[in-house]
Amino acid sequence: MEVKWLEDWSQTSAWQNETAYAYFCVKASEQVAYQVTTSNLAKDEHQLFYVASTQAHIGRGTVWGEIPAVPKETYQDLLRPVDKETVFTETSQLFCLATTFKKAGEYQRTIVLKCQNNPEIVFSLNQQVLPLSLPERKAFSLELWQYPFAVARYYQIPREELFQMKHLEKIQESLRPYQEAGGETIVATIVHDPWNHQTYDAYPSLIQWKKQADQFVFDFTWFDRYVTLNLEMGIQQKIKCFSLLPWADKIAYYDEKNEQQIRTYPVGSKKWQDLWRQFLTAFTQHLEGKNWFDRTYIAIDERPAEEIQAVIDLLAEFPHQKTGERLKISCAMDYQSFDEQLLDQIDDLAIGQSHLGQREHFQKMCQRRREKGLFTSIYNCVGDYPAMFLASHPLESRWLPWYYLSYESDGFLRWALDAWPKDPLQDGSHWYWESGDPFLIYPHQKNEQAAYLSVRFQQLIRGLNDVNKYLYLKNKNARLVKPLTSDLNELVSPPGATNTYGARVAQSTKNEEQLAKMLQQLTRHLQRLTQQYLKEQEENDETKSINSGYTK
Repeated sequence: MEVKWLEDWSQTSAWQNETAYAYFCVKASEQVAYQVTTSNLAKDEHQLFYVASTQAHIGRGTVWGEIPAVPKETYQDLLRPVDKETVFTETSQLFCLATTFKKAGEYQRTIVLKCQNNPEIVFSLNQQVLPLSLPERKAFSLELWQYPFAVARYYQIPREELFQMKHLEKIQESLRPYQEAGGETIVATIVHDPWNHQTYDAYPSLIQWKKQADQFVFDFTWFDRYVTLNLEMGIQQKIKCFSLLPWADKIAYYDEKNEQQIRTYPVGSKKWQDLWRQFLTAFTQHLEGKNWFDRTYIAIDERPAEEIQAVIDLLAEFPHQKTGERLKISCAMDYQSFDEQLLDQIDDLAIGQSHLGQREHFQKMCQRRREKGLFTSIYNCVGDYPAMFLASHPLESRWLPWYYLSYESDGFLRWALDAWPKDPLQDGSHWYWESGDPFLIYPHQKNEQAAYLSVRFQQLIRGLNDVNKYLYLKNKNARLVKPLTSDLNELVSPPGATNTYGARVAQSTKNEEQLAKMLQQLTRHLQRLTQQYLKEQEENDETKSINSGYTK
C-alpha cells in the first residue's frame, strides 16, 4: 500500500488554537481491508475524517422543482469522521487529519494503517505551532445564511415540535461549524418565504402573523428561541431580518379561521405602509424589551433603489425610545447602480463578486464607508467564477478570501450554509443553480451528532484563517506586511466560462494551476512575514530586558 500527503507541510505552520487540516491518500494495488487510526495525539487535539462522495448535475436549470436533465458527476466533498470500527476497502481513499494544539511547539502527527494479514504501516507528519493566537472575534467577517426549516425537514421534526429541544439541538449542530469558523451574523425571517421559495424547502417566518379584523397580531416565540440559541453559541454581532422587501412583495398570515392567506402588498402603497407600521410598532418594542435593537438589521436582498429608500424612510418613524436611532439596514446589491447618498444610509452593504468594478475605486469606497462607521462585504453566489460549487476546485474556496481582501472589503458573505436539497448525502443537485450552491455543510446520519463539513467549507476556513493572520500582523506592524499588501493589489481573478449546460466553470484546466501557484506564493509570503514578526518581537523583548537591567 502507498500513502501520500497531498501537501508539503514543512512549508507551512499553524497558530495556537488553529485547526489545521492535512489530507493524505491511501492507495492499494488490489482490494484489501484496512483500518486507519492515529497515535500520540490526544482526543481533544485531533479528528480523523475520510472524504466521502455525493453526486450532482453539472449544469443549471430553469424550471422550479424540476432537476435539469443534464449529466451528473461524482464529487468527493464530505468529511465524515473515522472511528475505530470503520473498515476501508477502496483501492484509493482520501483522508483528512484535523489537529488543534493549544500551545506553541513542534508536534508529530502519526497515522497507523492496520491491514488484515499484513504488518502495520506507520507514517508521520511534523507540525509546527507558532506562539501566536488569532483574536476570538476575527477581523475579516464571515456571514453564511442559515436555514432552520431545512434542518427540521431533513431530521423529520414535525411542526408542533419546531424550535423546541430536539429541533434546537439539530440547528445547533449546523450552527457549530459556522460559529467556529468565525460566523457572527444571525439570519432570521420576519415574513413567510422572503425569497419566494427558491430553495428546496419553504422558509416560513420566525414571527407568526395573525390577522384579527383589520389588525395584525405577532407571535415572536420562534424568533426569540432561534435568536437566543445563536447568542448563547457566540453568534451575536448582527441579527439580520428578512425582509420588509420580500421577493414578489407577498405577505402570508393566518386569518381568524387559522387558515393561511397570501396577499400582495406593492412597495410604497398605502396598504404596504399600514401593514408595516403595525409590524414595526410591535417589532421595535419587542426588540427594545429584549435589548436586541442595536444589533438588529432590516435586511434587503437585491432590490431597486426606490424601494430601499421607501424602507429607510419608514424605519425613521420608529426610532429607539432612548437613543433615537432607527433600525439598521443591510443590503446585498450592485453598488454601481446606486448613488452615494443612498449608500451612506446603508449600514451593512454586500456587493456581488461580479459587480466589483475597478479595485482602486472599490478600495476607496470601502475606506470612505469605514470612516463613517459603515460595513462593506463581498458576496459570492450562483453564476460566479471562482466559486464554491460542487464542481468548483476546492482551491477556489481557499483563494476567494484573499481576493476579497485585496479589494479591502470588511468581510465575506455567502447566501447558504445549509439550504439542503432533498438528500444532499446522495445528490447535491438543485433545480436552478450550480450544484452545491445552496450549502457548505451536510446533514449527518442517524448515529452521529455533528454536521459534516464539506471540503469546500474546510478550504474556505483555511483561506479565512490566513486572511485574518495577515490582518493581525498588519494591525501589529503595517510596515512589515507592506510587501504582501502590494502583492494583493496585483491579484488577478482567473477567467471563467459557461459550460454547455449553463453552469459557470473554469475557462481551462490551467486555472487550477494558476490558483495553486497564487496560493502557494501567498502562503509562503505570509509564513516568512510571520517568522520575521516573531523574530522582531523576540529582539524587542531582549532590548527591553537589557534596558530594564540598566535602569535597575
